[in-house]
Amino acid sequence: MDFELLPDDERQCIKCKTTCFMSAISCSCKPGLLVCLHHVKELCSCPPYKYKLRYRYTLDDLYPMMNALKLRAESYNEWALNVNEALEAKINKKKSLVSFKALIEESEMKKFPDNDLLRHLRLVTQDAEKCASVAQQLLNGKRQTRYRSGGGKSQNQLTVNELRQFVTQLYALPCVLSQTPLLKDLLNRVEDFQQHSQKLLSEEMPSAAELQDLLDVSFEFDVELPQLAEMRIRLEQARWLEEVQQACLDPSSLTLDDMRRLIDLGVGLAPYSAVEKAMARLQELLTVSEHWDDKARSLLKARPRHSLNSLATAVKEIEEIPAYLPNGAALKDSVQRARDWLQDVEALQVGGRVPVLDTLIELVTRGRSIPVHLNSLPRLELLVAEVQAWKECAANTFLTENSPYSLLEVLCPRCDIGLWGLKRKQRKFKEPLPSGKKKSTKLESLSDLERALSESKETASAMATLGEARLREMEALQSLRLANEGKLLSPVQDVELKVCLCQKAPAAPMIQCELCRDAFHSSCVAVPSISQGPRIWLCPHCRRSEKPPLEKILPLLASLQRIRVRLPEGDALRYMIERTVNWQHRAQQLLSSGTLKSVQDRVGSGLWYSRWQASAGQVSETNKVSQPTGTTSFSLPDDWDSRASYVHSPFSTGRSRIPLHGISPEVNELLMEAQLLQVSLPEIQELYQTLLAKPTPAQQTDRSSPARPSSEKNECCRGKRDGINSLERKLKRRLEREGLSSDRWDRVKKMRTPKKKKIKLSHSKDMNSFKLERERSYELVRSAETHSLPSDTSYSEQEDSEDEDAICPAVSCLQPEGDEVDWVQCDGSCNQWFHQVCVGVSPEMAEKEDYICVRCTVKDAPSRK
Repeated sequence: MDFELLPDDERQCIKCKTTCFMSAISCSCKPGLLVCLHHVKELCSCPPYKYKLRYRYTLDDLYPMMNALKLRAESYNEWALNVNEALEAKINKKKSLVSFKALIEESEMKKFPDNDLLRHLRLVTQDAEKCASVAQQLLNGKRQTRYRSGGGKSQNQLTVNELRQFVTQLYALPCVLSQTPLLKDLLNRVEDFQQHSQKLLSEEMPSAAELQDLLDVSFEFDVELPQLAEMRIRLEQARWLEEVQQACLDPSSLTLDDMRRLIDLGVGLAPYSAVEKAMARLQELLTVSEHWDDKARSLLKARPRHSLNSLATAVKEIEEIPAYLPNGAALKDSVQRARDWLQDVEALQVGGRVPVLDTLIELVTRGRSIPVHLNSLPRLELLVAEVQAWKECAANTFLTENSPYSLLEVLCPRCDIGLWGLKRKQRKFKEPLPSGKKKSTKLESLSDLERALSESKETASAMATLGEARLREMEALQSLRLANEGKLLSPVQDVELKVCLCQKAPAAPMIQCELCRDAFHSSCVAVPSISQGPRIWLCPHCRRSEKPPLEKILPLLASLQRIRVRLPEGDALRYMIERTVNWQHRAQQLLSSGTLKSVQDRVGSGLWYSRWQASAGQVSETNKVSQPTGTTSFSLPDDWDSRASYVHSPFSTGRSRIPLHGISPEVNELLMEAQLLQVSLPEIQELYQTLLAKPTPAQQTDRSSPARPSSEKNECCRGKRDGINSLERKLKRRLEREGLSSDRWDRVKKMRTPKKKKIKLSHSKDMNSFKLERERSYELVRSAETHSLPSDTSYSEQEDSEDEDAICPAVSCLQPEGDEVDWVQCDGSCNQWFHQVCVGVSPEMAEKEDYICVRCTVKDAPSRK
């Protein structure tokens, strides 16, 4: 019977409701009802023979089926045996999770019944899979936690105990997981980390590097570690302590700001004994440092300034503070600079040489910048102030009003002779030096000369430098004079000829400079009128100073020697005085030699022609020009126009000029250097008067008998020794011969003997007034000469010479009056006579000691050195 063909409700047992598949019992009395073999008695009350057995398979069909069922049962038994062995295996014989999964797959594939064994196998396998997943997450988490922001705790992070229990659970599983040994190693490392961290945290000052290494290791653990928070706190403390210790190791770099920053950082740290001790020391150091830094600043700004000893004591206190104090360092530097400054001053004092002004100014500048009381500084400042006052006084003495030249430029030999100087400077950079020649020191500009004077260590070397500059000046000026004379006297018409300041072609009326011999338009320069008397005219380039008298310059040198400071202007003044005295001696020798007679003859016979002729009207226009500043301070004889060596030409404006070819080279050089000297000397006037004056019979007689001047000089000297003022006596006698009134004599006497005490260097006004009075007296004497007879001319000139001898050459002559005036003669090279009261010599000193005047002192100074 095919039970499968029946509906399910028709093949169920009426008793147990079991669906019949293989067999069933039915009865004819109850058709459609079936019972299973276990409930036959429940079918009906009919006897069993009436029952009918219904079965699905025949016996032939059952044997193959039974064999197949037997094989299936054996397979299940084997599977069940393997499952029981896997579940009950020991530790060393446990199978892997993969084997458990294979058993489950086998049961599913063979469709084994879902019994307790299979369900247990599945439960164990699920637990193992969960443990494997968690273990893998733990193993993967150690890499992810390293990059987690802040290294904080994740939500799934296990504690160490949980990790330990989990590892125990893994070992308790009936299967073996591949993550189990790795987790075991992780647990071991975590336990080692705990031990090491506990040991490190127990130290008083753990190393920041070791703490950082432990923290780096902790990043590999995806485990909650309670020591990490404390380790981070201790790490910040250790870093701060090490930074404090490192800063204190180098006190020179520990600033106040560093200490304040460290204190601010330490305030935010957790309380700890080592940190609190370091904070206390740091705060104390900061307090002391701020106190001494403020004190050092107050010492530096104190007025009046503190002494070097007190500041040095403060520096010693500051040096004991292990910190860098900016004001303390400045104070220490100031003390060291003060010591160096004092050493330089002491070296300057004991060096034996006269200090140079630049050195003094540099010392004063350095001393003023040092905030220390220096005892020598006021003295040096006073010395520099005296030198500056001396320079100002010298400038007032030499320089004209609104002068374009500096004092050094006036005192030194000229370095800018003509336009050739500029051309030479330009060629200096273009022309290479000849082969085999070494470059020497050039003095082609004032700056070169000033640098050479400043670099010279001794006065002798400075004098040699100035002497070299003088030779260059003389050579350059001589070439310039010849060139200017040549271009003006050349008969060939030169279209490109340029003259004057305007550098234009010559055009009448013109005037010629006595020194450079260049021609100038009367409309471009100020030309003196003839009514003012004949004078030597110098162009604006050659007229460089006021040309004060030598008597006014010598006090400058004396005051400079008293100051005892070397400066370029002082060396230049010393050389100028030596040069002046040297020129004066040469001029006196020339005047006393009697060799000017032939010179006068050549001057009188020589004529100078020019191709630029001018009308009388043009010449007369120049006479209307006022007195220029380029005119020399002495006048020439009134009859100079009949004796000068020129004819009326564009240069015929009433100015005197000595031709270059009419005199000897010696006289030419003497006259040229006379105009180069920035000093007024009577010998200059005498030379020009002698050269431009017409010789008279009386003068010829005087020259033929040269013994007379010496005898007159002896008489003059005897007059001086007798105490008679020969100047006043002879001037009075001359005025009496001229028939002048006694009032005029009194006026002359008053002017010749001014009532003055002593001329000081700082009182330039007194010097100028004295100069004006002397010039007025000279003018009065010359006016008296003009009214004398021609036959008395030589006699008057001889008396003028005697008057000059009778005048006391002292700079501060007091003009003593009385019947007896004591005189003293200079024992130097000049042998001049001075009033004893003017030079401060008593009669006893004059008898017992030698007297040497200032001029001889200056002149003989190099030889004594």
